[in-house]
This record gives sequence, C-alpha cells and structure tokens, in this order.
Amino acid sequence: MSWTLGRIVREHTRGRGDRPMITYGERVITWSEMDARSSRVAQGLLAAGLAEQTRVAFLDKNGPEYFEVLFGGGKANVVNVAVNWRLTAAEMAYVINDAEAKILFVGPDFLGHLEEMEGSLKSVEKIVVLGAHARHESYEAWLARHPADDPGRTSAPDDVAMQLYTSGTTGLPKGAMLTNASLGTLLPYVGSFWHFDETSVNLVCMPLFHIGGSGWALVGMGRGCHSILVREFVPQEILAARAPSPSFPPRTMSPKDPARACSARPASPSPGWRFGSSSRGADKTVREGRWERSGRARCRTSRATGASLRRRPGRSTPTDGSGRVTRAFSMRTAISSSPTG
Repeated sequence: MSWTLGRIVREHTRGRGDRPMITYGERVITWSEMDARSSRVAQGLLAAGLAEQTRVAFLDKNGPEYFEVLFGGGKANVVNVAVNWRLTAAEMAYVINDAEAKILFVGPDFLGHLEEMEGSLKSVEKIVVLGAHARHESYEAWLARHPADDPGRTSAPDDVAMQLYTSGTTGLPKGAMLTNASLGTLLPYVGSFWHFDETSVNLVCMPLFHIGGSGWALVGMGRGCHSILVREFVPQEILAARAPSPSFPPRTMSPKDPARACSARPASPSPGWRFGSSSRGADKTVREGRWERSGRARCRTSRATGASLRRRPGRSTPTDGSGRVTRAFSMRTAISSSPTG
C-alpha cells in the first residue's frame, strides 16, 4: 500500500487511538481525536463540492488546526497549501491565487492581512476564520456542521499530497507540488535513520509552511510518536516545554548557547566536520550563526535546527568563491544534523 497522509492517521488511530499525538500548550490531542476532527474537515471539504486535488489554503502560525486541515485534505484527496505568514498581504494573495485555492483558512493573527487582500482573491469561494469574525464563519462552527465520518477517498501515488511555496527570492514564489510518491520515498525511511519510533517525543517548532516544519513533523507522526507543537520558535518557551518531561529527546535542543556548546570540549581528532557537544550532550538541532574561535577549533551554528558544527584547523570548507559555505554543503549539513533521539 502506497504512502498517503490519510493512511498516517487511519493506521495509528487503529493501533494507538488513545495515546497522545500532539501536545499544544495545555492541550493534548490523541490520535482518535485527530482522526475525528480531520474527518470532519474532510466532510466539510466534500460538502463544499471540492473535487479531488482541489487546493485549499491555510494561513496561520503553527497549531493543531493545520494538521486537521492537512490530514482532512488527505482523506478527501484535497491539497493543503500552507501560506507563508511572514509575507505581506499582497504576497499572500499572490500565493493563494496562484494555487487557485477554493477555501481559505485564516488564523486570528492575520485578520488584518485578510481585510487588506480579500478583494484581490480570485479563486477563493469561502473563508473560514480560526476564531470569531463578523462576516466569516468560525472554524469550530464550520467543523461542528459536519460528521466525523472518514469519507474513505483514496489517492494515487502521483496525486499531490501537499503544496508548499518557495520564498521567491529570485522572482515570484513557486509552488512545490509534493506527491504521495515523493513524500513516501523519503519520510518513512528517514524516520528509522533518525531513530524515531512510537515511543519518541518530537519537538515541532519550525514554521509549518516550510518543509523543515511540516516535513519534520510528518516524519515523527508517520512513526506514531508524540509531537510537542509550539506556535513559533521562542527559545524560552522551548526550554519551558522541555523541562518538565524526562522523556523529552535529549538531542532535540541544547540547554546552552550553541557557540558555548561547541567550545565545551577540545576539537575532535577525526578530520573534517563533526557535531559539537557540551559536557551534557549538545543536540543536533541548528541555528544560523557565525564562526566563533574557541581554542583549537572553530564553531559554526546553523539556522535550521541548534547544532554546532566543528572544523579542525587547516581543513578546507566548501565555499562558493566568496568565502560563504555553499548551499549544497549547508543542505547536506541540515539533513544530517537532525535529532537522532
């Protein structure tokens, strides 16, 4: 059986329905609850007359509703388009129009953006607001109008599972259509490489409009693990979420500054790059940073996740000719720097 978004929720609900899937602040969502709410979303999409592979857009910071719409779309074979919430209203409208989204889900932090761009939305037929609004239906009211029955739609390997947009730094943003086949080739297999299983607790703090957020979350969810979801990356909140849980993966986040973590031990005797670590065991998540000299080694911290990288003096670094680390090297680093549990 091929990989699909709907299959993730369906299978884990059967096997561990009463176990926590997501913790979001004080709220704990079980697999069964996600299954029921995502089925309501799927029924709502079908009631709106959306054909298979139709796009819907989601504009909000990280929250459980993102996954309800994502998995509900998977059950209805409708594609979720996560909109970059850091864009201007005009840029958001461009993405939504380019995707030809029929329904737009908007979070409370972006009602101002909605007011600014609503008149320029060309394809949107319905707007659902996560919260209260004078003119548009609230998400909870919309959800309650539909039964928690899985429609049972299937999707083919070549069907698009989710659509993310590039940043548009070299032009206009471009939609990356990620199919079941492409995601199913990667996500189920890196989970074992990163030592994810159903006992893992996974921190999801990167923006879900980016593959580093949604893709990372889906790796853990595909393995049936418990995800700790935060609305956005705020270091103090991450540390607070980590402290009470002894089962929290020790390598998900370092309690110390990455540069200090790098300088806590001498350079590795092996050549090339290695992950730095403090005496307590630094994690392999990464933040973008700068070179820091500490004794015999230099330390660089990278953006995607908090891992410090170490280079022995005298070793060359892949650069683009201007002294900057090449994108290919950075991408390989980001992939290999993910937590290993």
